[in-house]
Amino acid sequence: MRIRSSQSFPVRLVIFTLLLSIAYGSIIVAHAGIRARGKYSGVVVFDRWDTCFLLSGVYIMYVSNDVKERLRPYAGKSIQIDASDVFQPMNPGDGLIRSYEILGPASVSSDDPVTDRIEVETRSDFSTPGAPSFAITVRNSGDVETKITTSEIGPTLLGPNMGNPFSPSNGSSAAWITRGDLTRSSKASWASTDGSNISVSYMIDPTCHLPDHIDLGPGASVSCRIILEIPAGQYQFLVGYGGGVHQSKSIVSNSITFRIDARGVAVTQP
Repeated sequence: MRIRSSQSFPVRLVIFTLLLSIAYGSIIVAHAGIRARGKYSGVVVFDRWDTCFLLSGVYIMYVSNDVKERLRPYAGKSIQIDASDVFQPMNPGDGLIRSYEILGPASVSSDDPVTDRIEVETRSDFSTPGAPSFAITVRNSGDVETKITTSEIGPTLLGPNMGNPFSPSNGSSAAWITRGDLTRSSKASWASTDGSNISVSYMIDPTCHLPDHIDLGPGASVSCRIILEIPAGQYQFLVGYGGGVHQSKSIVSNSITFRIDARGVAVTQP
């Protein structure tokens, strides 16, 4: 698909989900792999709960509370580290980095480069109670054509850490939605520490139907809307793009902090 000028897809809210029943408390879409010692690239993120992680497109690697402060100066930057101690409670699943050395800026992949010309933006729409939605836009702000890989656009929803034994996070928060992309809608559920069942999902506007690769001309953009179904609580939403499985440079969108009240109404928070 080749796009030469800025445009967005029409929005139609249609209930279309793919149920993935898993024990691990986050959305998994056929992305597996052992998280062992070695090099990891990603954008350093400290969320609203001050949990630290590396975000690489659709993937997250948590950084232990005990060693996260060394990454504070790199917040918002795509870097590479060499992890010497990694804990992964479940495969497929994310890992917790417990010891590492900082190697420097993440390298740019020659096969699927993520450059400073690519921008990702997310905008909230909380006008429908019980159905908070987000418009995700990828833009080429440069003066040459740029290839976008749809499967590397990763919606990420962060929420309170409910003590799931299969989650590697040792911070106050964890990813409730991760490892998903814009190729399909997904749903997951798990049991919280108090014994209650938690269910989360995101639905993609089926008119998006994005191809695997999109060639964006200078100044062009492509957009897609997703709709969340989540319980009441505090959340943060952002989108990662690129980087493969923590292999090369990636970028992140702006983040949106919000809450869902008991009536299902979403409210943006500072």
